[in-house]
Amino acid sequence: MSDPMSAWQRLRAGNELFFVPTHGRQQTLHQGAPVAAVFRCADTDVASEVVFGQSWGSLIDVSTWGHVVDTGVLGTLEHAVDSLDVPLIVVLGHHNCGAMRAAMRAWQNAELPDGASRLAVEQALSSIVRLGSAADSADEVSSAHVVSVGMSLLERSPVIAQRVDASRCGIVCATTDHDGRVQAYATVGALGETGDALLECV
Repeated sequence: MSDPMSAWQRLRAGNELFFVPTHGRQQTLHQGAPVAAVFRCADTDVASEVVFGQSWGSLIDVSTWGHVVDTGVLGTLEHAVDSLDVPLIVVLGHHNCGAMRAAMRAWQNAELPDGASRLAVEQALSSIVRLGSAADSADEVSSAHVVSVGMSLLERSPVIAQRVDASRCGIVCATTDHDGRVQAYATVGALGETGDALLECV
């Protein structure tokens, strides 16, 4: 395991490389407004731009462990859709999520972890309850949890809800599998074939 100074030195060295002229660097920078806001789990090991094949700066990236929805998350997403006119929010879970595994352990052992991570586990546990049956894997919990989180954004943010109602923003609830392929489980807003679906489970 690295120590704090080694970690900082690594980041500083990487930042120096950022300024080294690289052929085509300017072509990789996104011009204009962001394409989407991606609300992802903090322990995923692949950047959102890589998963979706987008250039650097084309996505607003928001992450918390286990998709905890707090005022910081809501404020960032509201800024994205209201001030930057971003037309899409993607709630993105991932394969073998540590937060979902922790929730399964809490469910099986009837014991919650200490510290701030408790909130993430409690929110994921609510998704297990909504499944109506015992989950067989962290991936099953994750697929239910991203849908729950997507609905929570609508319930807790009048700004996001109004943009969705006006067909100016949509929400996709999805996860990535072990090889990075994205699977959508639900869409909210004008994302269905009719263009006016409020909620469509994929």
